[in-house]
Amino acid sequence: MTKYIPAIVTGLVVALLLAFGLNSLAAAAGQPPSLSTWLPPMIFGTIVAYVMANLVGTKLAKAATASDKAAALTLRPEPGQALLIVLREGFVGKAAGLNVAVDDRVFAQLKSPRFTALSIPPGPHKASASFGGLAAAQSKAASEDFTTAPGEVVAFRILLSMGMTQNTVKMERVAAPETLVPKLKSMPMIAPIA
Repeated sequence: MTKYIPAIVTGLVVALLLAFGLNSLAAAAGQPPSLSTWLPPMIFGTIVAYVMANLVGTKLAKAATASDKAAALTLRPEPGQALLIVLREGFVGKAAGLNVAVDDRVFAQLKSPRFTALSIPPGPHKASASFGGLAAAQSKAASEDFTTAPGEVVAFRILLSMGMTQNTVKMERVAAPETLVPKLKSMPMIAPIA
């Protein structure tokens, strides 16, 4: 709960500043303070607090170097390894960082549109994607089991869909990863966390 205090305080400060400004304008016009000068700032302050609470889990991700991106776009895994590519697309929740994990170890956080690439050992794995912060409580996480062979490239596309009460994170396996290369060239690549 304490991680949401800055978001709540910011929303409260925004509401008070807007209310002060509207009440000052109303007083200058000779009108007494009323609900109409307090309600809009309270609503706007609540929206600001809500948006900031959704972004609590978002961290500053490190961009990959140009050479790392070029190496990933060749779709050639390291010898004896497999290559996992995860890309995030779509507008829903675009600014909120989505934690991407393999075998329950978070290795990147992606905003939209971004991608990351990670060398993994051959064998069975589980990829998952979930939000942090308040967005986590409002979104259903996704996970997919997959198995890799040495030299194989596995790619997942992450999309979000809005629901009435809960959003859903979707992971779709891309059957032909080579078809993604033109799209990935125009996207920023996020370096995996070591």
